[in-house]
Amino acid sequence: MTTKDDNLSKRISARGEGKELTEGVAKQGFADASGEYPKQEYFFGNSINKAAKGEIVNELFAGGGDFGVDTILQDQNPSQFPYNQVQETQSGHVIEIDDTPAGERILIRHRTGAGVELRSDGSVLFSAVNKKVEVTGGDHTVIVEGEGNLVYKGNLNVRVTGDYNLQVDGNINVTTAGNKNEIINRNHTKTVNKNQNYTIKGNRGSQVVKTNTDTILGGNNLLVKGNQKNFVEGNVEFTSGGSFVQTAGSEWAASSQTTNISGNFISVMGTLGTIGGMGVDVYGKTFGGPPLGTGLPAGGSSATFYGNLMGRALEAITATKANLAGNAVHAFYAKTAGTAPTGPKVPSVPAVYPELTPQFITPIPPTAPMPNAATTMMHLTIGNYAVRNVQIDTDIEDPNSLIAQILKTDDYDNLFEYDPSIHEIRSKLRDENNLNNGKFTSNLVAAGKLSSTYRNIVPKKIGRTSPGTPSLRFGTKFIGNNPNDNKSKRFKPQ
Repeated sequence: MTTKDDNLSKRISARGEGKELTEGVAKQGFADASGEYPKQEYFFGNSINKAAKGEIVNELFAGGGDFGVDTILQDQNPSQFPYNQVQETQSGHVIEIDDTPAGERILIRHRTGAGVELRSDGSVLFSAVNKKVEVTGGDHTVIVEGEGNLVYKGNLNVRVTGDYNLQVDGNINVTTAGNKNEIINRNHTKTVNKNQNYTIKGNRGSQVVKTNTDTILGGNNLLVKGNQKNFVEGNVEFTSGGSFVQTAGSEWAASSQTTNISGNFISVMGTLGTIGGMGVDVYGKTFGGPPLGTGLPAGGSSATFYGNLMGRALEAITATKANLAGNAVHAFYAKTAGTAPTGPKVPSVPAVYPELTPQFITPIPPTAPMPNAATTMMHLTIGNYAVRNVQIDTDIEDPNSLIAQILKTDDYDNLFEYDPSIHEIRSKLRDENNLNNGKFTSNLVAAGKLSSTYRNIVPKKIGRTSPGTPSLRFGTKFIGNNPNDNKSKRFKPQ
């Protein structure tokens, strides 16, 4: 026979010379001439494969894994002789066809641990110690009746040369520890049949090259805690089918080269200020001023007019023009200012001013209250047109405030701005500085994300779960002709 050293040529030459060659040739017919067999684990025993007898279980490589992902692989029951047919090569390749009751399986295992296993419950395990490549020349269909987990410890690149259609009957949850970038070369359409909410813990920017249109069929609320600035290079138009209210807590200013304010009912009031200008015409029904002071006739006004006043006053206290010599018209008006009209009689007017013939009209009293300080303050503080008091998330130091609930920067000492996962916490605690950061770790403990005993190197002693003194036990599985009632071999567990 040909041995491992392949010394056939030596034996042929030795036979021709009449010599006996013993090198590499077993003197007993049942010994391996190469010296490879029996292997060490089979010394002083029979040569039946240990996997066939159930003494060992050949398994595929199932290392690695990820936190929170269960491979759901139960321990394989040992095989029973003679149900398992095992073929094992010199390098360690194994093929098993096992008919052990409740443990039927087929195993093809490479010496590295890679291979395929068909288990007794119908599960199939594929294990690749190194790379795994699948090439399909036609269509590829995968149907999974249960749940699935897909974990890549490196990068994942997916390319679809046609359409990519994704249909999810439940929820879609996406969590990324880094950035998310999307490039859409054409249109982007999104339909949300119910509610939509965005929480942005940093800045937000949006650039629109062309027209931006927002159509809102319900209400629209914009809450801004800081300042808001709108800059429009073109025209701005605000149109309201109902009321349009603007209030400011400190100052409201509007300016333009041309300003138009019109309405069927207009109210402009204030405690101090100016209305009018050099070229402004004022039209109205009644004009009034602040009430007269103490000691003056009741019901009068202390309004002051500058310039010429053309008309008839109920009472004239001072007529400056009457003191001017030669001005008979002004003296006439000052003289008759306090005379009540008596029927259609009209006093004569010098012919030099026929257009100044006075018309006696009964004065119309004001129908609205005098816009004094009290009424002005009332309009500013109560009613539909009062100044709104705007307060949004006032006490940001309060842990229950909106910004404190969203941002976790202070709680986690600028290490996180959100509630971290257990993976991220473990990653940070590998740094000795973070491990000794009392503010960071104490908030993690308070939030229930870190155990209060995280610094204990040795777990807390909880005692033994079994008696300290081992008890005698007997083997329960017998091989060969050893009867079941043989209780002679005893051992103590260490």
